[in-house]
Amino acid sequence: MLSERIKELRKLNGYSQQQMAQKLHLTQGAISQWETGMTLPSAEQLGALADVFGITVDELLGRKPQDEQDEVMQIREMLRRDPSYRTLFKTANKASLEHVRAATAMLKALEPNDAD
Repeated sequence: MLSERIKELRKLNGYSQQQMAQKLHLTQGAISQWETGMTLPSAEQLGALADVFGITVDELLGRKPQDEQDEVMQIREMLRRDPSYRTLFKTANKASLEHVRAATAMLKALEPNDAD
C-alpha cells in the first residue's frame, strides 16, 4: 500500500514527518494524511517524493524495476517448459525474485552433470 511505503521509506531515510514536509514544501499534516491513507499525493508530489528518496516513481509505488520483471519472466518461462520444474513454476508468480533465483540455482545444481 502506498501509505505504508511512504512511511517505510521516510523512516529508512531517517526523516521525521516534519522534515519530509519541509523538503516537499508541504505541511506535516499532509505527510501524516498520506501515511494514514486519508489522502494520496498528486502525480507531481509522487515525483518529488521519489526524488527525495532517490528512487523512481515505480519503485515508490512498489513496482519491480523492468530488468527484474524481465528476469522473473525468463525464469518462469524456463520453469513452465520443463516438467521437472512444474511445482516451482506454479509458485514462482508469488515468490520474490531472490527466492526464485535461489530455487532455480539449487535445481540446476541438482541436475546430472554430462561428465558423470
